[in-house]
Amino acid sequence: MQVLWLASWYPDAFEPYNGDFIQRNARAVAELMPITVIHVLQAGSNIHSKYKFEINKQQQLEEWIVYFTFKPTPIKKLNTFLYQRAYKQCYKKVLKKYLTAYGKPSIVHVHAPMRAGIIARKWCQKMHLPYIVSEHASMYAKTAIDSYFQKPIWYKNALRKVMQQAAVVTNVSFTVANSIQKIFNLSTVTVIPNLVNTQYFQFKAETQSNKFTFLHVSSLLPQKNLTGILKTFALLKNEFQQWQLVIVGPKSSVIEAEIEQLQLSAYVHLTDAIPYESVAAYMQQANALVLFSWQENAPCVIFEALCCGLPVITSSAGGAADFINENNGIIVPPGDEKALLNACRQMLQEYAKFNRFAIAKSAVRQFAQPVIASQIVTLYEPFLDKQVI
Repeated sequence: MQVLWLASWYPDAFEPYNGDFIQRNARAVAELMPITVIHVLQAGSNIHSKYKFEINKQQQLEEWIVYFTFKPTPIKKLNTFLYQRAYKQCYKKVLKKYLTAYGKPSIVHVHAPMRAGIIARKWCQKMHLPYIVSEHASMYAKTAIDSYFQKPIWYKNALRKVMQQAAVVTNVSFTVANSIQKIFNLSTVTVIPNLVNTQYFQFKAETQSNKFTFLHVSSLLPQKNLTGILKTFALLKNEFQQWQLVIVGPKSSVIEAEIEQLQLSAYVHLTDAIPYESVAAYMQQANALVLFSWQENAPCVIFEALCCGLPVITSSAGGAADFINENNGIIVPPGDEKALLNACRQMLQEYAKFNRFAIAKSAVRQFAQPVIASQIVTLYEPFLDKQVI
């Protein structure tokens, strides 16, 4: 029995946090069964890259991280064609190497269908294998920055074939799952939320502080709308002074300039990119998580915050609000700074109504690593020898 994952996103030397949540899923599932992950990374057609093949083994998880050789030409359009050809050729060689090592897998699981899904569809068709697609992108709203609806015809057609020929399609949120189901005319899309490592992200009784701590954790990309958050908190300081906003994310001179311009230096603290497990300590010391994205699927930080017992303020973008209710947070429309201000005001004034222990207990039952890993393995059962599981 072999389960093969083909991951379009996965941590590598160029992007150590790229698809790290997929890696966490792989590690969790590997506690229940053997998994091999193949990630042929795309550094970009403007980068001179050299072939490198890495194999990382950790108990039942084996990761194949492959860097393929590419030397750009002076012609940009030609580079795009040559690059994609080199990517496909490399993938074919890697899959051949996999077959030599392990034989045919029982099931192939694609994470993020563009580009690995295109490879998987053709290869699985040739090998008479079923494949599962887990889509993690948030592009299925017309207002999304990288909206599916603005993609070229070839992209839409390729993605449609990958989705429609999959044995199972999954997503981490109900909202995006419904969009995918309608767009690609699928009979169903299975929802499996992001998992949380509750060894780190767990309830811890808050320490007394004279300041209320709002926490924001993200990549600080434009779709996270940190500018809207900062503008809102600039107004909040006119009404309340006993609070602070801690922003966990990569250092940004642009964000630092905005903080200074809005006279928030005494209230807002920007950390830097930190390891996954270190985020838990910030969550356990905070009072509430704040997200205000223009575009989302269902971000891991929401599930992690809930497992720590944090109430969450979030926009309703994508599936960000799918797991938020009156008992564990407040939902606001994307971009509505007045609504966000009201939510922050409400959080400060009515914080006592949120039962942090109950929030954490409920979240752990839904999102803890063993729970989600078991749901993923259940997807495979129709395709595996059940005596082996």
